[in-house]
Amino acid sequence: MQTRWAELVKEARWAPSPHNLQSWLLRPREATEAELLYDPARTLPETDAGGRFITVAIGVFIESLAIAAAARGFRLDVSYDGAVIQPGASGAAPFARLSLTASAVEEPFSVRLLQERRTSRLAYDGRPVANEVLEELRGLSMSCGHTFRWSSDAALVGKVLALNEDTLLFDMTDPVARREVGRWVRFSAAEARRHGDGFSPSTLGFPGPLLKLFFRAHRLLALPGARDCVRRLYRRTMRGTCTIAWLQGPFGEPHEWLDSGRLLQRLWLTLTMHGVQLHPFGSIVTNRETNERAHDLLKMTSEAGTFWLAARLGHSAEPPRSHRLETEQLLVA
Repeated sequence: MQTRWAELVKEARWAPSPHNLQSWLLRPREATEAELLYDPARTLPETDAGGRFITVAIGVFIESLAIAAAARGFRLDVSYDGAVIQPGASGAAPFARLSLTASAVEEPFSVRLLQERRTSRLAYDGRPVANEVLEELRGLSMSCGHTFRWSSDAALVGKVLALNEDTLLFDMTDPVARREVGRWVRFSAAEARRHGDGFSPSTLGFPGPLLKLFFRAHRLLALPGARDCVRRLYRRTMRGTCTIAWLQGPFGEPHEWLDSGRLLQRLWLTLTMHGVQLHPFGSIVTNRETNERAHDLLKMTSEAGTFWLAARLGHSAEPPRSHRLETEQLLVA
């Protein structure tokens, strides 16, 4: 009974999630039935209080399971009644029910893309993303009721990068946000391997000791030159960025968050298939003041729906892979 689901989880576990939390768990019930759960300890009660982006991530995971199932001749059906993430829940909490039906599913994405997809926080090589690829993303988004827009205008790209930098560093001066994010920062490669989750120094592009200074001794950044050093290092990772993109769409209810996650994975895998990298700018979306500034800067309209994703797109060297929890850790009896 568990073998088939274990095979699917083994592929789907590479799905991205906020801070690499990997909030999902799976309880097989039958060979073709399973319960999808979430781990309340792997949520963000302070910075994602309503569980919107944890739900998006679960949607990404579900879409990954569906792609893995299609490669094995099954269609994945999801029964979701709108369950809302509850950070204070005691133990693994139910989220949705999954079932498999033998079916020849037309699936354009190879299952190998699930492992090839990565988040690139590296410097990009200065090439804008080809219009054909961007138009493909726009068409895919439209088919799901979302609006995908982009720009490779150097002045606008520069303004968005500056907005992201300022917001990210501002958010990290907030003790609540810094404490919550800091729980998921690993300060060495060995620590990242041991935990199998969170941000490693290599994936963030920052030395471990500097990360520890930032999250454990933040007041030292007030010393002359310290904050400027952090800014310079961060800007180095942004070099060569020529294309930024953003998404708007239905994003007011839990089922819409889940559907947005499923769309996001298909967009990301489309980029992966074309050799293009994506780096989400979460702070631009979640910081209320910056979100409003982005609306003005990017000339968003309310008719297009909620602004729920901003990212830079481009080409980089192969990014380091984040660690993941083992399949056995994600299966519960």
